[in-house]
Amino acid sequence: MKKKHTILFIALMIASLGVIATWFAFTTQPDNFSSAPLTTIEIPRDSINLKTIRYDEQPQATFTLKNTGTHPLLIKDVLTTCGCTNPQWEKRPVLPGQTREIIVTFKPNSLGRFTKTIQVLCNTRLKLHDLKLEGFVTE
Repeated sequence: MKKKHTILFIALMIASLGVIATWFAFTTQPDNFSSAPLTTIEIPRDSINLKTIRYDEQPQATFTLKNTGTHPLLIKDVLTTCGCTNPQWEKRPVLPGQTREIIVTFKPNSLGRFTKTIQVLCNTRLKLHDLKLEGFVTE
């Protein structure tokens, strides 16, 4: 009886390892970002003032990035300073001469003046580009 349990345990372990290995094989993707050729970008407006908004509003701000270089622009990530800002952007490379919009939705979590920083991580000499969102929240 003990031998039967041991064989069953080993079979389950092998099956589990197979499932885990398959999952990793299909979910991990190579990181080509660090070896991507550098390009240049232009951000015509890197700061947006939402003026005065109500606490129950969720306004959106649109930032535009233009690839001014000769290689595709890869936006690896868009980082925010808190959970009250939610960025959305198309994940495909931006070809030279093309633009990409980053839409940031702001959900106020307190009253008063605010300044939020959004950082764009991309394959440029300066890896992080700061965007600013500011305004004033009333009741």
